[in-house]
Amino acid sequence: MIRKLVIPAELGEVEVRLLDWLKSEGDAVAAGDALLEFETDKAIVVVTASEDGVLRRVLFGSGDWMKPGDVVAWLTSTADEPLPSGAEADGALLTVTFDVT
Repeated sequence: MIRKLVIPAELGEVEVRLLDWLKSEGDAVAAGDALLEFETDKAIVVVTASEDGVLRRVLFGSGDWMKPGDVVAWLTSTADEPLPSGAEADGALLTVTFDVT
C-alpha cells in the first residue's frame, strides 16, 4: 500500500524548514522509527512513523521550506511497489506522531 507523508495541517499557516532526514530513500521503516526533523518558529519537531514500510521517495531536502499540506515523502509496503508519478497523486496518509522539543 502506498502512503504519503504530509506536513500536518495542525501547524496552521506556518512554514517549516526541514532540518534532516533520519532515514534515507530505500530504507526500511518500522513503527516508532524517527523519519525526519523540521523546525517551526517555536520548536524542533521529530516525525515518527506509526507503521512499517519502506521510505521510497523523498520530495524535499535538508534546508527546504515546507508548508502544511505538502507531501514530503512516499512510503510503500514493499520495496518494489510502483510509485505515483507526482506529489499530488493518490495515496493514503501515513499516520505519524510528532515529538516537539
